[in-house]
Amino acid sequence: MKQWRVLILDTKKSNPNHYICLAMTRALAEADGVERVIRADYATAIQDAQRHDCNLFIAFDGEELDRPIVERIAQVCGRSVLWVTEDPYERSVNVANADLFDLVCTNDSGSVAGYGAKGVSLPLAADPRFHFHPIPEQDQDHYLYDLFFAGTAWPNRSEFLARLQSAIPEINLKLALPANPYIPAPKLDMDPSAYDWRTPNSEFARFANRSRSVLTLHRAFSSSGNDPVAHTPGPRFFEVALAGGFQLVDTSIAEIRVQDYYREGHEFIGFNGPTDCIEKLRHYLAHPAERLAIARAAQQATLEQHLYLHRVRQLLARVEALPAAVAPIAVDAPAATRRRVLVVSHNILGVAPYGGVEVYQESVRQALSGEIEFLFYTPDRSVQPMGSRYTLRDESLQIIDSVDFDDGLDEAALTCPRRESAFSELLYRHGIELVHFQHLIGHPPSLGLLPSALGLRSVLSLHDYHAVCSRFNLLDYRGVYCDIPSLPIETCDVCLNACAGAATGSQARRRAFFSRVLEHIDVLHANTDGVAALYQRMYPALLQPGRIRVNAVPMPKDDEVAALPMQQSHAGRLRIAVPGNFTRNKGGNELIHAFNQLRDDEVEISIVGPVPEEYQTVLDVLKIPNLKQHGAYKPGTLKQILAGHDLSIHFSIWPETYCISLSEAWAAGLVPIVSNIGALGERVVHGMNGYSLPVSEPGTMVRLIRQLIADRTEMEAIRVRVKATIGPHHDDHMQWVRDLYAELLPSEAFLQRTQKATRGNTIRDLGILLVEPNWVIPPRAAHVADEGGGLLPVLPVSALRKAYRFYKKNGVRNTIVRILQEVMRRVGGQS
Repeated sequence: MKQWRVLILDTKKSNPNHYICLAMTRALAEADGVERVIRADYATAIQDAQRHDCNLFIAFDGEELDRPIVERIAQVCGRSVLWVTEDPYERSVNVANADLFDLVCTNDSGSVAGYGAKGVSLPLAADPRFHFHPIPEQDQDHYLYDLFFAGTAWPNRSEFLARLQSAIPEINLKLALPANPYIPAPKLDMDPSAYDWRTPNSEFARFANRSRSVLTLHRAFSSSGNDPVAHTPGPRFFEVALAGGFQLVDTSIAEIRVQDYYREGHEFIGFNGPTDCIEKLRHYLAHPAERLAIARAAQQATLEQHLYLHRVRQLLARVEALPAAVAPIAVDAPAATRRRVLVVSHNILGVAPYGGVEVYQESVRQALSGEIEFLFYTPDRSVQPMGSRYTLRDESLQIIDSVDFDDGLDEAALTCPRRESAFSELLYRHGIELVHFQHLIGHPPSLGLLPSALGLRSVLSLHDYHAVCSRFNLLDYRGVYCDIPSLPIETCDVCLNACAGAATGSQARRRAFFSRVLEHIDVLHANTDGVAALYQRMYPALLQPGRIRVNAVPMPKDDEVAALPMQQSHAGRLRIAVPGNFTRNKGGNELIHAFNQLRDDEVEISIVGPVPEEYQTVLDVLKIPNLKQHGAYKPGTLKQILAGHDLSIHFSIWPETYCISLSEAWAAGLVPIVSNIGALGERVVHGMNGYSLPVSEPGTMVRLIRQLIADRTEMEAIRVRVKATIGPHHDDHMQWVRDLYAELLPSEAFLQRTQKATRGNTIRDLGILLVEPNWVIPPRAAHVADEGGGLLPVLPVSALRKAYRFYKKNGVRNTIVRILQEVMRRVGGQS
C-alpha cells in the first residue's frame, strides 16, 4: 500500500544543484510506497503540505535553509529528512540545523558521526533523463575532445591541470574551470575565456559523452573551517559514468572511497599524481577498445546501482525503520489557550485622525478578547516621515515592539525589502497565527504576500478601494467619483498623469501587483454586495466562491445597547444631525452650501464630529445662526447624542463601503438623507428607509428639507418603518468573525523551536521578482498637472537637467525666456 505523501523542498533560494532536486522528485514519483510527490518552494511549501496532507518532508541541501519555514513544514508533515550535498565543507551549519529533522542523509560518509544517531550516509547519484547517452561502438567520428574536465577551480585542481597542460600541450583539451572570489585564479597557459565558463548539468553530460576521457579531480578545499576533503565522491563521478564517459580518477587521497562504488580497472582507471595520470591517459587514448569497454561497464553499473531511484529507496527504507514519532514538546510554551491574531492597520483608536476602521477593529478586539489575543502593527504617526517607525502594540494598545527605518515609506512602493524582512521576522518571533489586514495604507502592499510562506492565513477587510487605486476613495483628479469599473484603463492613465505625474501604464503595473497580493490573501471581507461586485469587476479572480465574503460591520456595542428616551413628535424646528468627520470626501463643500441656504429656515443643524480648520474658517465667517457644532465624540456614544434629532445627513461624494454612522442614526430613530453612491445608495431606498439624493447636489437637499419642514408626514412614516426593521447586529457579526477566524487558524499552534533571532523573508526570497519596486512610471515627456486649479505644464526630469545646463551657460533671463518658449510650443502643439 502506498503510504508516503512527500513534500520536497530545495532549501537554497538559488541552487546550481537544483537539477538533483528535480531528479530526486522524479525518483520519488517512481518509488514503491509513494502516493504523491509535491515539489514546493518557500512561498507555498507549508500550504502545499497542508493542502495535500503530506506526511514526509524532504529538505534538499541544508546550509542556507530558512529555519522558521522549514521547522513549520516539518511540523505539518510529521516526518522530516534533511539530505545535504555540501558535507563536509558546510557540515557545521548543517549540524546546527539537524535538530529540525528525524533523519539526516549526508553525501559524505565521513560526516555521518557529526549528526549522531540521526546521521546516515547517502551518496549522490545520476539521473537517466539528465545524464544517459549511448556509447558508440567505435571511437571514430563520435568524439570531439581527448580530455574533458569541468568543475570549480579549487587550488588542487588548478595546479594539477597546469602541470598536465605543460606536459602534453598537443592534447585536445576541453576545460570548464570557473572560479569564485574566495579562491585563487587558475594559472593556465590559455585565455580565461577558454576555461572560465559554466555549463548546464545536462550539457556537462553531453561533453562527457563526446570526450574520449574525462578527468575526475576531487575537491580538497574549504573556506568554512570544516574538513577540506569529502570521503565520498561527488555527483559528477556518477553522472560521467551514466553519460558513457571513460573516467581517469584521482585516487591519491586515500580518504575518498571511490572504490566503494565502482571497480578500479574495470569501471574506472585510477591514478596517483600528474605523472601517473599522463601515462595512463596516453595509453587509453591509444587503445580505444579498452577505453570503451571500461566506459560501458561503468554505465551498466550505474544503471543497476547508482541512480537516484536507488538512493530514494534507501532513504524510504531508513524512514520506515524510524521509531514511532513522538510529539515534540514546545519550548517555553505559554499556558494561555488564546490564539494570537495580528491586526495590520494604518492607525489605532485614539490616535488622530481616526474613523470607522479604528472603531471597528477595537470593537472586534473587545468582542473576541476571551479567545483571541490581538496584537496591532501600525505606522507610528508620532514619528515623521510616515513609515520610518512601525510599532507593535498589545491588546491594551501598549507598545511592546518597534522597528525603525532611516527613511519614510515611498507611497508608490510596491515592495520594500527592509520592511518585508522586519514584518516577516515579527510574525515568527511573536508567534502570530493569523493576520487580519484592516488596512494596507502606510505599509508596502507586498506585506500581503508574506504570511502564507510561514503557513499563516490572512484576511483583508475592504474598508475602501486602496487595492483598486492609490486614490483609495476613487475620486479622480477633478475631485469626483471616477466610476472606473465602467471605464477603460486609459481613464486611469489620464487621471494619474494629471494628479501624480505618472506615465501611461502606471495603474496597470499597480493593479497587476495588487492582483497577486489579493490572490495570496485567503478571504476578503466586504460590507456590501456592491463593494464585493466592484472588486470582482476589477479582479475577476475574486469571482471564485468564498474569496469575498459579505458581512456588514456593526456599530459599537455601546451604541447598540444604549437605551434611548421615547421619541416624541414635536412641532418645533426640524432637528438635523450631521454625524462623523466633516471633510471634503464626506461632502463638506456641498453641505456648507446647503447650510447657508437654510440659515433662515425653521431647522436646527448640528455638526456632530470634528471640523477641520479649512471648514472652520469658512463657518466662522458665515456665522450661520441655526448651525451648532457638537465637536468630537467618543466611540459608542453617537446613538445617544443623535437621540431627539429628526434627520441625519450622510452626503459623501465617494462610494463609501458602509458608513457606520448611518447605522447609528437609524438606531437612534433618525431618518437619513444620503447621497446615492456606494454603500449609502445601496442601503437607503428613497422614501422607504430614508432619502437618497444625487451626489454633490446641495440644491436637492435644500428643497427636500424645506418640504419636510412644511409636512413631516412622510418622514414620520419612514421613521416607523426604520424602527420596525432595525435589530441587533453586533453580536451576530462578531460571531461571524469568530467563525471566520476558527476556519482560518491552524488546527494546532506552531511550535517555536528557533530561539535566536532570524532574518525575516522578503518577497524576493520567496521567488517573487519585480522589474521595478514602484508602480509610478516616470513620464518621458512633459505632462499636464491638473487638480482643479487649472492646467500646469510640467517638464520631465531630463528637461530640468537641460534647463539647468542652459542656465549655467546663458544666465537667468535667457533661461526663463527659453523655458517659456518651450512651454508655449508644447502646449500649442507646435512642431
